[in-house]
Amino acid sequence: MQILNLKRGTFFQMGKGQNWRVVHPDMGAKQLTLNHGLHAPGNEFTQHTHGEPEDAIVILEGNVSLRQGDVLTPVAAGEVIFVPSNEVHGTVNTSDDQARVMSFQSPPDMALYRGERDQSVGATPKPQDGHRSAVQIASMSKGGPVFGKPGDWRSIVSAERGAKHLALDHIQLGDGEGFQHDPGRTEEIYVLISGEAEVRSGGEKYDLQAHDVIFLTPGDTFSLSQSGTEPVKLVHCWSQDS
Repeated sequence: MQILNLKRGTFFQMGKGQNWRVVHPDMGAKQLTLNHGLHAPGNEFTQHTHGEPEDAIVILEGNVSLRQGDVLTPVAAGEVIFVPSNEVHGTVNTSDDQARVMSFQSPPDMALYRGERDQSVGATPKPQDGHRSAVQIASMSKGGPVFGKPGDWRSIVSAERGAKHLALDHIQLGDGEGFQHDPGRTEEIYVLISGEAEVRSGGEKYDLQAHDVIFLTPGDTFSLSQSGTEPVKLVHCWSQDS
């Protein structure tokens, strides 16, 4: 288990925004990656495809538009864009405020980090005429409930919704609520998006705040409980590729 932070990633170039890789193969990840981006008004994360990898883009702050060819679809903070394999997509900040986003890919797309997806100067890929986009946009607060879990636990991206490689839940815990993460068979990531939490693992205690990240490899376990005065909100993403 590794404790990381969205703001302490490794910079990579893509479009005109600022982007960092937080969980990636160079630090040991094999099945799942996590990126963090800050995009000023007008900045665009260039249209591209990942090939086989799927992508889940979480809007943390501000508003962006999903760009597919010449079509723009507004997406607000608290929403997730799920991009299936081979779908053309990009994001552009069409608002007057800074946008903060994070994205997960499974399996990892190393071409993104090598700059091969950044076609800001050349021709960007566009959907073919007649193509019906399979990209989905969902509100994290309105996902399907996961029964038997503590707090308000919502399924946003899943095999039931057509995902093949990754899955994503949104979790909100109230005063004193918590859970035990049991060992899994694949890599998993938790990101605190607001509030404070106490994490215990292997006799160690960690006090986490917004933007802290928990990266898990198969077999890792921990317990997490809400702390502080506000509810804690988390995004949990994991690879479905065992």
